[in-house]
Amino acid sequence: MIELIVDENCLVPEIRRGQSQISVVIGVIHDFDNILDLCSGVLTNEELALVHKLWADDNFPRTFTREGAALIIRARD
Repeated sequence: MIELIVDENCLVPEIRRGQSQISVVIGVIHDFDNILDLCSGVLTNEELALVHKLWADDNFPRTFTREGAALIIRARD
């Protein structure tokens, strides 16, 4: 599973990898160019395409969950 986390406290974007989950963490000041810079060479093209859908595709089914200062965006099952 891949999730996009927009965290109000994040100053430097990062990728967190778990056994079954990849989290792309960005701040509210970042844009998709920052995501591309972060993910280029780290994520596969398919993974990066999913991150782009989470970020920008209004027709892609997503869930939005608020946890503290973070908004977590995931693909809807």
